[in-house]
Amino acid sequence: MMSRLLLMILLLIVGMGDGWAADEHAPSHWGYEGEESAAHWGMRSPAYMACEAGSHQSPINIAMPRHEQQQERLVFHYQSTGVRALDNGHTIQVNVPSGNELHLNSQTYYLSQLHFHDPSEHHVDGRTYPMEIHLVHKDRKGHVVVIGVLVEIGPPNQSLAELWAMLPMKAGELSSEHPFNPQGLIPPNRHHFSYHGSLTTPPCTEGVQWIVLRDPISMSAQQIAQFVSIIGENARPVQPLYGRGVQGK
Repeated sequence: MMSRLLLMILLLIVGMGDGWAADEHAPSHWGYEGEESAAHWGMRSPAYMACEAGSHQSPINIAMPRHEQQQERLVFHYQSTGVRALDNGHTIQVNVPSGNELHLNSQTYYLSQLHFHDPSEHHVDGRTYPMEIHLVHKDRKGHVVVIGVLVEIGPPNQSLAELWAMLPMKAGELSSEHPFNPQGLIPPNRHHFSYHGSLTTPPCTEGVQWIVLRDPISMSAQQIAQFVSIIGENARPVQPLYGRGVQGK
């Protein structure tokens, strides 16, 4: 009895020495620089092991398909609602009220939030873009579909103008409410790339359906610089394909 107790104490001490929390699934702080960077996410918590050991990780470098392939049917049913921008310490996140839907091959997914990455996380034929927007959707069963919108430098994005005028300036800060319609972030051309991947931030959960729109939208250099001045660069490096196919045209 005593030896078993001593063994349990020893294991606890060893676990503390490794830096793990008592709950092996408890999250740990992560970031994009130094010891908290993406290269170390899998070591920061057992809950993040998919970041290191997963075989369907995102983002990826998308090689432009050489032949046209059948596309998923995308229909966006977005509307203007009051939203607030949150600095969550890793990005600017906009939580979206109910009522915004994506119909993907006649399946319905509900937009829950959108957020921003600088530079783009996905590459296309090795090319990066100044920014990428992720619109995160879920169906009633919890299946996740993320629409990736690439951003190039050009005219200011008028859909983001009001939000950008009142961006939160520090982690945990929430902006005042502004009307916003996510439809303004969707380019007219619905051609896209699709593949099976993961969340691009810890815990890097796999089973995510990615739809990366081929045509970029524009934001001004000033709009992008304003985001970087608050958040900094926050893009995860591209991950190995491990034989995964990418559909698109």
